[in-house]
Amino acid sequence: MTDAEPLEQARAWAQRLGRDLAARWFAPEAVGLRQVPVTVSVLVSALILWATIEPVSRTVLATAAALVLGVQAVASRADWTVLAPAWRYAVPVVQMLAVALMDLGAGLDLVSLDVLLFMPVVTLALEPGPWGLGIALFGSAMVLLAPVVFDIGRVHPLLHVVVTLPIIAAVAVRAHGILGITRQQAEELRQARDEVAARVGQLRASRDALRSVMRAATEQAIIGTDLDGVVRMVSAGAERMFARAEDELVGSAITALLPVEGADAEEPAGTAQPLLAAEVGEAATGGSHSGELRRTRADGSVQHLAYVVTPRPALEGAAPELSAGYLFVVSDVTEIREHERRQDEFISLVSHEFRTPLASILGYLDLLRLESGGLDEEQLGYLDVLVRNTERLRSLVDDLLTSAQLVFGAPMTATEVEVTDVVRAAVETQQPTARDLGVRVEVAGDPVVRLISDPQRLGQVVDNLLSNAVKYSHNGGRVEITTVQEEAANGVRQARIRVADQGTGIERDELGRITERFYRTRDTRRRRVQGIGLGLSLVHAIIEEHGGVLTIDSAPGRGTVVEAVIPDLQPAGVQSGAPS
Repeated sequence: MTDAEPLEQARAWAQRLGRDLAARWFAPEAVGLRQVPVTVSVLVSALILWATIEPVSRTVLATAAALVLGVQAVASRADWTVLAPAWRYAVPVVQMLAVALMDLGAGLDLVSLDVLLFMPVVTLALEPGPWGLGIALFGSAMVLLAPVVFDIGRVHPLLHVVVTLPIIAAVAVRAHGILGITRQQAEELRQARDEVAARVGQLRASRDALRSVMRAATEQAIIGTDLDGVVRMVSAGAERMFARAEDELVGSAITALLPVEGADAEEPAGTAQPLLAAEVGEAATGGSHSGELRRTRADGSVQHLAYVVTPRPALEGAAPELSAGYLFVVSDVTEIREHERRQDEFISLVSHEFRTPLASILGYLDLLRLESGGLDEEQLGYLDVLVRNTERLRSLVDDLLTSAQLVFGAPMTATEVEVTDVVRAAVETQQPTARDLGVRVEVAGDPVVRLISDPQRLGQVVDNLLSNAVKYSHNGGRVEITTVQEEAANGVRQARIRVADQGTGIERDELGRITERFYRTRDTRRRRVQGIGLGLSLVHAIIEEHGGVLTIDSAPGRGTVVEAVIPDLQPAGVQSGAPS
């Protein structure tokens, strides 16, 4: 043991003793403990007077000593937690009476004993409310006037009262004011503490709720990052989806967990921000962004992930781990994509199998038309119905096959196409249906519009747009198809095809879904309109393959306007840029 250790132990013991004494001293029920200094001071003063001078009255002096001893005994044994607060005034009042008796009993010419008044006066002044201060001032005045009333021979007793009383009163008022300010500050601190405790409770409840949500979210990965894309918190679903523990995920880069398509897994440090910008998209400016990507698992299998990212604001007074950033909600859609792939394979296979018998049927129907001399008008009508419905069935099979081919990435044949010829062919095909429905089809625009495209795919775009417009028009309605030759801002040639009808229209909440495969609107299902919901999805896919844009404006009862901006089909790997 070094020489400094006993000193440190003594200092620690003294600090503990001081804290314990302070806690006991200021306790509300420690009235007896707080009277000990007054009692000791009065007793010591009485003993000194008894031993050193000849008092005027030893009986009065002894009465004063007995009085403070009695008060001390009662104050120490009383249960101040059940006594009324007014009883606390009694103890210092009796002590002031004892000081007055000592002053009378000693009979001193000087005012030495009056200093003992300060302790009971301050005790009363420290009581809350005005009563303690009032009693202290009144009692001290009575004590100071006692030598005047009983005339113990003191020199200039009135001057003594005039000088001493203001001093005592000033001390009492000052002590009472300081205590009032202290109590007010203590109350403000208590309220602030309670408010902080309430806020802490709310934060703890929010934290526990967030943790509960994060632990319960096992099917989706919820990932919180900072503005630099560093992962700060993850859900249980993220641990399961990425097969990594929370402490491994936290601190990693989101661009490593959700790799940007076409980006190298080991990107240089300087490319982190561009990769993150591509990952978060419009979320960087306060919006939301969704995407889908593929990542390779540790076992080499491919995982398809769909994600939505939104900005995450900083919490007020947040710690660094709760700073502003982004929130990613990631879903594993691998099984869905695999199911869709098998579905497309099935559609492609069935479509191929359908095309052969349909070609045979159409061939025999053409032979019947060539040798229709023996058929009457009714039979010729039946033959036309057969041909029309067979052509419709073949068109449906072609759409199914094209849809599957586009999903599998089958390339399109790029050649110079006269778009107006494609439009005229589509109009001729739809004329029988339009006549049956009482719909007038009008063609407008430039007489010559050329485009590099796949003639079959472009024909499917125009056929589907025109077919939908006719099918959903009212009897006596009008469908207008307009074709215009344009040049995009980047100099690429493009065609703008606009189809407007006066039909039933589409609900606003369904406009965002009508280009989904196999989606049919509520009105279509209610009216039992023929179709499988593939046409617009096929149109959208073909236009996207060109790098074009499809816009749809519609409202119930107002009709629909569909506009396709299709640039020249670029060679593989060349991007045409956004059309104007």
